Amino acid sequence: MSWLVTAKILPPFLRGEPPRTGLNANKPVCWRVTVGDQTIGSAVSQAVPGADGTVELHSRVKLLSVPLSRMAPRWMATVIDKLGPLAFDMRSRTTLDSLGNLSMFEAAVEINELPSAIRMKGVVDEGHIRLRLQYGEVVHRLKYPWPEHAMLGGKLTPDATLLQVYPGRRWQKEIYNPFGGPQGAIELIEAEVVATEPLLFDEELVTARRIEYRSVDSTGVSSEHRRRSTVWVDDSGNVLREEIILMDVVLRFDREDAARTEALAAELLRLDEYAALTTPVQSPAGGARQ
Repeated sequence: MSWLVTAKILPPFLRGEPPRTGLNANKPVCWRVTVGDQTIGSAVSQAVPGADGTVELHSRVKLLSVPLSRMAPRWMATVIDKLGPLAFDMRSRTTLDSLGNLSMFEAAVEINELPSAIRMKGVVDEGHIRLRLQYGEVVHRLKYPWPEHAMLGGKLTPDATLLQVYPGRRWQKEIYNPFGGPQGAIELIEAEVVATEPLLFDEELVTARRIEYRSVDSTGVSSEHRRRSTVWVDDSGNVLREEIILMDVVLRFDREDAARTEALAAELLRLDEYAALTTPVQSPAGGARQ
C-alpha cells in the first residue's frame, strides 16, 4: 500500500494553485549532488505513514568538501572561515496531520561533525508557526502567520514529483532556510513553468518542463533578478534535476536510479532510529533513541 502525500493549497486567486507534489510512502527518492564536475554528496527523502493518516517526511542532505564559505551569508563568514575543509550534514523531519496539513518540522545541520551548528524547529499553533532557531549557543524565537493549508518546503530538499505542470503556470510556496538567519528563516518564493525543452539526463535526451523559482519581496512581488533554483520535470511529473543557487555557488541535484536509491536510503536515513511514527531502536543502555 502507498500513500501519495499531496500538498495542500491556498486559494488560487491569492497565490496561484500549486501542482500536486509528494512522496510515495516507503519509496525513497535519492539525488546525486554536484558542483561543476565534482560530485560532493547525496540527498534522500522518504515518507513514513503513521496512525490515523498522519505522515512524516524525512530528508537528509550529506555533502563533503563543500565550498560553504561561498554558500553561507556574510553574517556567518567569521565562523565559517575558521573551520577549514567543510562537511555538511542536514537532517529534517516534517510531520503532516491526518488532513495533510503541516503540524511540525525540525531540521538539524552539522558542519564538520559539530552537532549544534544550526537547529530549527517549527510548530503550527492557532494560525501561526512558532519557530525556534539555534545557531551555536544563540537562540531566537519567532512567530509567523500560517494559513491552514499552507505547505513548507526545504531550501536544499528537491520535490520528488510535480504533477500537471505546463508553460505559464505559476504558484507560490514557503521554504525554510537554515542559513537565512532570524530574518530569513522562512521565505516566500514564486515558481513559474517557463518552457518545455530537451534535457540530457542519464545519457538520454528527454522532454522536460523547466520551472524557475524566484524570491518574493515584502510586497508579494517576485524579483526577476533573484532566481533561487531551476527544476526540470519529465512528462510523468518526476523531478529529474534541480539546480539550487546559494550565493555564487550552483548545487546540482540529479535523480538517482532505483538500485542506487535503495542503497543510499538505507545508509543515510536510518528510519528505525529517527522516525517517530515507527518503533524506536533501543540504545545499548536501554534508552530509546529518537
